[in-house]
Amino acid sequence: MISYIKTLLTVAIAGIMLMSCDKPLPPQVDTLWKKEFTAAQQIIDTYDSIRTAIGDDNHGLHTKNMCHYVWNSGEYMFRCRGKNEDIYQLAQYFEELELSDDSLKSFINCHNPERFADHYFTLKAMKRGDKFDDARDGLTITVFYPIRGLNHNDYNKLKEVFRSNNEVLHKVYLEKLRFPLGNSGCNEEMYSVQPIIKENVADSKLKEEILGLFERYSILMPGRVAPTPDLKDVNGNTRTFAEFRGKVLVIDVWATWCSSCLAGMPKYMALRDKYKGNGNIEFITVSIDRSNVKKLWKSTIVKKGMEGMINLFPDCAEQSQFESDYHISGVPRYIVIDKNGNIVSAFAPPTGKGLEELITNTLK
Repeated sequence: MISYIKTLLTVAIAGIMLMSCDKPLPPQVDTLWKKEFTAAQQIIDTYDSIRTAIGDDNHGLHTKNMCHYVWNSGEYMFRCRGKNEDIYQLAQYFEELELSDDSLKSFINCHNPERFADHYFTLKAMKRGDKFDDARDGLTITVFYPIRGLNHNDYNKLKEVFRSNNEVLHKVYLEKLRFPLGNSGCNEEMYSVQPIIKENVADSKLKEEILGLFERYSILMPGRVAPTPDLKDVNGNTRTFAEFRGKVLVIDVWATWCSSCLAGMPKYMALRDKYKGNGNIEFITVSIDRSNVKKLWKSTIVKKGMEGMINLFPDCAEQSQFESDYHISGVPRYIVIDKNGNIVSAFAPPTGKGLEELITNTLK
């Protein structure tokens, strides 16, 4: 059956070799791609047959054929929500494209640029060996998939997009940055995207807005002096991070109303216990609860067995100086400060291997 399809495709595309590579794929080929595929192998067979007829020397048509492959592969993967095992076959045939290529620009202008980019970078990450859930776009909030934190694929995607000469994708991803920068903070890897935008993206009000969001996080980048706002301990005494100079500080920012914070607290305390007796490190919790729930804060500390470490509280009726200084937009949040009072990471990994490695390297 496959050989029969290839024969038909070869006949349908026979005239392609005589065409200029700047021209669009002929109607026969567009028609072959304009259908809903129900299996990965169907997409692979269609792509392979067209590629054979075109030949590898026809760059423009080959690029457009791969664009069709990316588009249809992505549509199939997202229709099945990444659950069909055959999606990983699609990654094997994926070939990287130049985002600045005129043929690619032409293709995405006739489709949905954002959706194409999601498909493209998902396939690219899967070809490197990542599972679908880690490969799919983490910058887009969707009801179809659980929200996950941004990972290396998302940061690499941003860097590649903004290094390209593709103004359509520039605009798409500047828009996408509004939510994470406005609501989820900015770690060091995200901040490394800022100079790329500054240098490569054309000036616009949107670019200015995004660079402004980046700028407010500059004081929280590694090596900067950590802010030391006043906080209160359970006895009502005023404390600041400055009094712990000479020690590495590991800070868990939480709230009594945050179920994720409470669920993760045992792991944080287990990490504290691992360093028990080490005078070079201090584990601290800072609650962002308001002053009207001070009693609940204290009772939660007792209930969760948190008395064995320093627990602090802004004791404010509204947003505190601590929240403002550290741009606390969500909890749980982890912060590591070195013995000199400088920031190691204001957006440290959650409790686990990543945080332990950060602590180990800071103690050296």
